[in-house]
Amino acid sequence: MIKVVIIDDEISGRNVIRQYLSLYCENVEIIGEADSVKSGTELLTNESPDIVFLDIQMQDGTGFNILEALPERNFKVIFVTSFDQFALKAIKFCAADYILKPVDPDEFVEAVERVQADLEKQNLADNRIDEMLTNMSNFSKVGLPTADGVKFVKVDDIVRCEADGSYTTVFMNDGDKILISKNLKTYEELFVDNKFLRVHKSHLINISHVDKYVNSGGDGGSVVMSDGSTVEVSRRKKDELLALMK
Repeated sequence: MIKVVIIDDEISGRNVIRQYLSLYCENVEIIGEADSVKSGTELLTNESPDIVFLDIQMQDGTGFNILEALPERNFKVIFVTSFDQFALKAIKFCAADYILKPVDPDEFVEAVERVQADLEKQNLADNRIDEMLTNMSNFSKVGLPTADGVKFVKVDDIVRCEADGSYTTVFMNDGDKILISKNLKTYEELFVDNKFLRVHKSHLINISHVDKYVNSGGDGGSVVMSDGSTVEVSRRKKDELLALMK
């Protein structure tokens, strides 16, 4: 069952999408609706949909504001808007599709079917990767799924990983940066036994590459990594980090 969220500040807009999903789309479950940037951000923070139907122009901002506020976007976005001037920006946000209001039923169904096909392909790929990762602990090398295939690297050579929406950027000790098609949580769980720590919602670091901890007073401070980068530490992760460093 594909889980769907609808975010539109107009009830008529939400009603149309809900009706079309009910009439024309099988194996779809609506798990939430929101009518503003604020409520939409809260909804997507607490739920894990597969597809988000997202209005762009709303009373308190835009759909882009919602996406920018989320550290991870593990869902497909179908923008639904009355304004076609947002098309280029939608593409930059990796929109799965872009539908103009008033929504044409045929275009709506085609968009949903395209996204469903993409999700099926992604699930197959994710399952294969998950199988490769099963029962791996304290391993020396790891395969990183990229747009071109899988790149194998030494775990000890990874300095840190940084969330990039539903992707992750891996920073290597030789200065190389690798964009991988899995979210940061995947690698937080994978490297749990390899002295990695998620010190911030957007940052996972290799403790062995920490050069210095900087105490910034009331907050969690920061760490300077072996590649010269500075990474913020959340207050709740400070004690765990210092314990691991000892």
